[in-house]
Amino acid sequence: MKAVIIRKHGGPNVLSYEQVPDPVVQKGHVLVRVRYCAVNHLDIWVRNGIPGKTVSFPHILGCDISGTLEEGFGNFKKGEKVIVYPAIESNNSRVSFGIIGGFGKYKGGYAELIQVPKKNIIKKPDWFSDQEAASINVSYLTSWNMLEKSKCKKGDTILIWGANSGVGSSAILLAKAKGLKVITVASDNNKAAFAKKLGADFVINRNTKDVESEVLRFTNQMGVDVVIDHVGAKTWPVSLEVLKVKGRMIACGTTTGGEATVNIRSFYSKEAQIIGAYLGSKSQLVALHKFMKLKKIKPVIDSTFDLKDAKIAHQKMEKSNQSGKILLQASN
Repeated sequence: MKAVIIRKHGGPNVLSYEQVPDPVVQKGHVLVRVRYCAVNHLDIWVRNGIPGKTVSFPHILGCDISGTLEEGFGNFKKGEKVIVYPAIESNNSRVSFGIIGGFGKYKGGYAELIQVPKKNIIKKPDWFSDQEAASINVSYLTSWNMLEKSKCKKGDTILIWGANSGVGSSAILLAKAKGLKVITVASDNNKAAFAKKLGADFVINRNTKDVESEVLRFTNQMGVDVVIDHVGAKTWPVSLEVLKVKGRMIACGTTTGGEATVNIRSFYSKEAQIIGAYLGSKSQLVALHKFMKLKKIKPVIDSTFDLKDAKIAHQKMEKSNQSGKILLQASN
């Protein structure tokens, strides 16, 4: 099969498109012919490498997958369209779970074929296209999990960082569908316009305005009920400062770094909460599919690249040039 593999950590140039052996199916597993695989920041973190986390080289990235079954099992038929729930049992007792194509033993979906546990197979909802089905299983599920953990109620105000990203754009769509008032942050006027189109109530261009001051101005100095922070070190201090009393910051992701300096006194004096979110459960993914159908929400797709052009897709994401999900097409 054709696949994009990495033999070492590094920049986009370590991605190599080549012929590799087909996976050998193990007990309790099934082969999926990959149709589309979305690009996520996890792919970049694994490609770059994180101290203390290891992968077995050569490694195949990619956790956001839609495709067809090579063989049937149970109630599933050969050739049936499916999506892959990306969470697997963790190799680390202090981590909730691992992710297919991430740090761990499972190879990912930057390939024509992928071997996954049978229990990770979900029938593709017929109200999503193949491309849309590969756009939901990570970013949208993570956003859904964060919103559920936030315990927001209709009319609450939420700050969402990174409006143009997968998590940011999905969180805006889902938050608005839940009746929340959305403040979001973009890096230029085009991305700000994109955020408004998604339904954001107030958009801050972080390169021309001070985010903390603007959030407090918009909320009459009260602050927000919840912050969705998937950016990391650079945004954590502001995220905590703009929370109202008893506000909640829901955190996932470390795009700008994994170690933040925060104002501890401000944090405890307002009795705030920091809640971690890591993907979401399989049942949450199924519930998300139904919610998106009910609310007529379609995932926002920025662009689709051929699998062989994975380097270009990674470069686009690293430059934050996307508005929505970036996809790789592995097969026709």
